[in-house]
Amino acid sequence: MQNDWKNLPLGLPMTVASVGTLATLFAGKNLHAGFGVAWAALSIWHGWQHHKKMQADARKLTTCCRNKEAGTVEPMQALLESLQVDAYVPGRVRLRSSLLAANPQWQRDLEDYIKSFTGVETAVINTLTGSLLITYDAEKLRQKPKLAALEAKLAGLAQERI
Repeated sequence: MQNDWKNLPLGLPMTVASVGTLATLFAGKNLHAGFGVAWAALSIWHGWQHHKKMQADARKLTTCCRNKEAGTVEPMQALLESLQVDAYVPGRVRLRSSLLAANPQWQRDLEDYIKSFTGVETAVINTLTGSLLITYDAEKLRQKPKLAALEAKLAGLAQERI
């Protein structure tokens, strides 16, 4: 029961307190002050909840992605190590990782980063399934030796799955 109060959604009570504060501007000082104090208290409580959520998200990110030798956080390295090739045909590859599903906040940055590579046309992450679909112009991509080597590696991994 105590945890229920700590995680109470405060959108509706804050709205009622703010409307009440405005509505009682001319109704009387005591009523107006009461709504104002309630609004301030709910705002502080909401800020505390948001701070706790951000700390929990940061802890989740750092604990799932620790480098055991160095004790440092490397989320991108952990993501790369967790990716599995689901499907591959030249110009289209689907990768899967539970970290994509567990960290939906990475979606936009990761999609933009992948799209920045030569030849990549689309990069779409489905955070429900943890999959990443990349479509690309194979000829443009193969002009860059490192990207061509990456495509060959993905093709090999896809072949191993069959």
